[in-house]
Amino acid sequence: MSVESLSASKSTAVALISRGEYDQLVHRGQAGPVPAIEATPVLDRWRDSHPEWRGRHWRFVADDTAVLRLHPVNVARAERRSLAA
Repeated sequence: MSVESLSASKSTAVALISRGEYDQLVHRGQAGPVPAIEATPVLDRWRDSHPEWRGRHWRFVADDTAVLRLHPVNVARAERRSLAA
């Protein structure tokens, strides 16, 4: 698979998913932390074209032909539950 095929989408919007959804995707091998990709031109391109991306996570997203493409993703911060006194 070439680096070009791993490039970010034409859209500059980065999806925001819940921590639970991210954990499920990681379990299925469809998402992960950026260090799993290593340093590549893809990460540099994502940082340039997606300034709102936090730079921590990626996931696979199916395009219109059902081909999985690598995309940057932001994961919502876990909600802290207050302890009842």
